[in-house]
Amino acid sequence: MAQLTDEQLASIAHDFYLSKLNIAEISQKYNLSRYLITKALDDAEMRGIVKIKITQGIKRNQVLERKFQKLFGLKEAFILKSSENDANDDESVVNFATKQIQTYLQNTHIAGVTWGSTMRGVINNFNEENFNKLYFIQLLGHAINANRRKNPLVQDAAEKFHAKSLGLPTPLYILNPKIISALKKEPYFKIVENCYHNLDLLFTGLGTLDSFKANPFLDKNYGPQLFKNIPEEQVAGLIMGRPYNINGEFFTDFEKHICGISMNDIMQTPTRFCVVNNRFKSKALLGALRSGIITHLVINDDLAHRVLREAE
Repeated sequence: MAQLTDEQLASIAHDFYLSKLNIAEISQKYNLSRYLITKALDDAEMRGIVKIKITQGIKRNQVLERKFQKLFGLKEAFILKSSENDANDDESVVNFATKQIQTYLQNTHIAGVTWGSTMRGVINNFNEENFNKLYFIQLLGHAINANRRKNPLVQDAAEKFHAKSLGLPTPLYILNPKIISALKKEPYFKIVENCYHNLDLLFTGLGTLDSFKANPFLDKNYGPQLFKNIPEEQVAGLIMGRPYNINGEFFTDFEKHICGISMNDIMQTPTRFCVVNNRFKSKALLGALRSGIITHLVINDDLAHRVLREAE
C-alpha cells in the first residue's frame, strides 16, 4: 500500500482525537486495517501533524519529589508547586491527595481511616463510585469531647463508595491499660483487630501537641498522665494518636494507652498515605518522615523546603 499523505493522516487523526471515533470505526471508514490506522496515528505525531499537549492544573516539583523519596525512603512523594495563595495551596493538596487515594482504593480490600479536618476534606472530595467489596475501618477511638471535625469519618467514606464500614466505639486514649486488654477480648474488637492485621491501605493527617491541647477536656483529664514522663519540648508531632520526637522516635510508654490499631499493624500496612496541608507542621512532618511510618506523602513545596531546612 502507498504511504498515506499528510492530508490523509490529518483526516484520520481528526476522526480519532476530535470526532472521538474508535480504531474499529476509523478502520471501517477508510477500509484500512486496525494496524494501519494505529500506525497512521503514530506517523501523524512523528510528522508533527498532531501535537499532544497534556495540561496539568496542578504542577509538581519533581526534583523535590525524588529528593524526598531518597532521603526518607518513601515509595511515592507528591510535592505540589506552591502559589501565592495559601488557601488555594491547602485546597490543592487535599484535592490532589483525594485523587491519588481514590486511585489506590480501586485495588484495595480493607482501608483504614483516622480523623481530623484534613481527612474530612479528603473524604468530602471523593467522587462517588461503586466499590461494594471495599471495607473502611476506623483506626482509632474517638477524641473525647472533640468538635465535629474530629468525628469518625469511616461511615462518610464508605457511603461515597457504596462500601462497608466498621467503627470503633471507644475513646482514643484510655488511662487504665487493663481496660484496653479487656476490650480486646470482646468479639466485636476481635473482628476489627482482624481487619487491622489485613489492611491494604491507610490514610492520615498529622497532629501537634497544640492540637492535643486544643481539646480542653482531653488536655485537662488525660494530658497530665499521658505526658507525665514526656517533656513537652521533645514532642515534634503526633501521628495516629502517637507522639514522637524530631528524630522520629516514638514515646513507647504512650502505646499502652491507645485504643485502636497497633504500631505493628500500622507498619505492616503496605500503603500508608500522609496528607499535610499546613505549612507550619514542618517539625511534625520531619519527625514523622524519620520514623518510617509514612510510605506515600502529599504536601506542597513550601512545606517541603521548610522540612529540609529543619533537617539541616
